[in-house]
Amino acid sequence: MRRHAVPWLAAWLTFFWLWMLLVGEWNHYEWIAASAAATVSATIGELARSSARVSALIPLRVAAGSWSVLHQMFVDMGIITWALVRSGVRREIVRGEFRAHPFEAGGDDRRSIGMRAWTGWAANFTPNAIAIDIDKERNLSLVHDLIPNRNSEKPA
Repeated sequence: MRRHAVPWLAAWLTFFWLWMLLVGEWNHYEWIAASAAATVSATIGELARSSARVSALIPLRVAAGSWSVLHQMFVDMGIITWALVRSGVRREIVRGEFRAHPFEAGGDDRRSIGMRAWTGWAANFTPNAIAIDIDKERNLSLVHDLIPNRNSEKPA
């Protein structure tokens, strides 16, 4: 029971507060809507998680180190805006480039699975660099940069 209740409750709380953050209103209607959406989403998520029979453990140092992504989102918006302005003035297309970086998260244990999942998820918040793949056999992460900037590629 606890094996399903704790992840379900964590997902429910996340979805509820995400709903409240996105609607920007604080009233009874939104509380009910947030509760309903969180209940449905958490239930579907827990059904998918338990039927996949995959267990992941996200290391706390990895999750805590992802706070830099929030800052980098704003920096990357400036980089992207500047690239759009520059390409509009020069009438040229910005193509970007693929880059591979060392990434130590091989294996199929809970910790390695959690680290790859969290890193791939968090790395895609910055608009300048998109995480394409994490190859556990070769210990590499593949990232596409619109404008090469190593800070945009973190945490990948």
